[in-house]
Amino acid sequence: MSVKYSRYITAISIAGDFVILNLLFVAGYCYFFSDGDCFSREKFPFYLFINVVWLILVFSFSADKINRNTPKKAILFTYIKIVVFSFFIFLLYFQLFTFNYYPRDTLKYLFPLFFLLLIAWKFFLDFLFFLYRKKGYNFRNVIIVGQSPKSQELAKYFSHTKWNGYRFLGIIDEKVDKKLRVVEEFGNLRSFIENQQVDEIYLNLDNISKEHRKHVSEVIMDFPLKVRLIQDYGEFSNFRAELVNYDFVPVLQIHPGPLSYWYNKLMKRIFDVVFSFLIIIFVLSWITGILYILSLFNGREGVFFKQKRTGTDGKVFTCFKFRTMLRNPDADLQKAVANDKRVMPVGRLLRKTGLDELPQFINVLLGQMSVVGPRPHMLKHTEQYRKMVRKFMMRHTIKPGITGLAQVRGFRGEIRKISELKQRIQLDVSYIENWSFMLDVRIVFLTVVNFFRGQEKAY
Repeated sequence: MSVKYSRYITAISIAGDFVILNLLFVAGYCYFFSDGDCFSREKFPFYLFINVVWLILVFSFSADKINRNTPKKAILFTYIKIVVFSFFIFLLYFQLFTFNYYPRDTLKYLFPLFFLLLIAWKFFLDFLFFLYRKKGYNFRNVIIVGQSPKSQELAKYFSHTKWNGYRFLGIIDEKVDKKLRVVEEFGNLRSFIENQQVDEIYLNLDNISKEHRKHVSEVIMDFPLKVRLIQDYGEFSNFRAELVNYDFVPVLQIHPGPLSYWYNKLMKRIFDVVFSFLIIIFVLSWITGILYILSLFNGREGVFFKQKRTGTDGKVFTCFKFRTMLRNPDADLQKAVANDKRVMPVGRLLRKTGLDELPQFINVLLGQMSVVGPRPHMLKHTEQYRKMVRKFMMRHTIKPGITGLAQVRGFRGEIRKISELKQRIQLDVSYIENWSFMLDVRIVFLTVVNFFRGQEKAY
């Protein structure tokens, strides 16, 4: 009784998607805009097309794998991606075939409405199951085998999120200990599973001694249980892990954050290209002209400054900036400091506002940088900092950025002490681990705010 109907949850969820899809794109069209023949030879292929495309996108973005443990935020962003891709494929159909469908003015409301109805459906369904499980249905009896701090964390999760449909029965270990939620010994595992009707078992193999491990494995094999493994990944605990098979050898593959997925990279790249193109055309073009004229009266030092920086995977690239300093032998060795005599008067204004970074939008278009990401360092500083701070090189698993989370939090310019460097790296790593499109938008917005405020250490 405990897990009855669980296998239907995904089917119900996706079926609701198709009902909403066809209500809007088929029934809605037939009711409001059709000329009377909704299913003519011309129109039926289109209806089939949008349904097949939606099904492909659902499986491509793993919407079929959404379950009781999936965070609401993950559901939201999954469906944002699906709807965005379906919109572009929807438009592609009309480029290939002549077909009079919804008027263009209606389409700009249709897809936002479609997305809102989908999200409303997901949350409504989630609420229904919340009520259903609150009455004691659709739950899973779970136990943890092997006591450890990770086991306690998981036990706390099961105990405090009952609406997810888990009924936590306790931990099995060498000795019963009520304070640690250990309710039974290894030797009584078989009878416990039978008497308590256990559905899922979570194994903490690292904390089960060899003498008990064989016994535990033999008992589990005698029951149709869902088995999960608890692993402590140490420094990699905050990352996503995926099990892949190398022939018959299972290997845990660590994903360094959301940007390890191709669709997130694509979304970020589209934003980079569009945003950079607009900045280059409408801002960089005329500022460059003004700075060129000013340079004619300022020793003809030139407009642009080029410097080798460390990029993705530690590869070296040429970073572009507006020239703010007089030509000097320490340009590639020493960052600007307060009252630096190398900085020209115009350069001081550029650095204070951050406008000296504008030419890096060219690097973004070339694919060497991103609009948002960890700031790239001079080659000397990369070699120096990697020896000083753990996780420093993790910053280079994604493209460096013109602006970043550390910069909008005030960590910009001269590094005076090791604690400042560590805080920067911590923020860079946090950005990589928790990237989202909305986080990028927020960082860009805060960068614009800082442009008008100016920054204390931008000199």
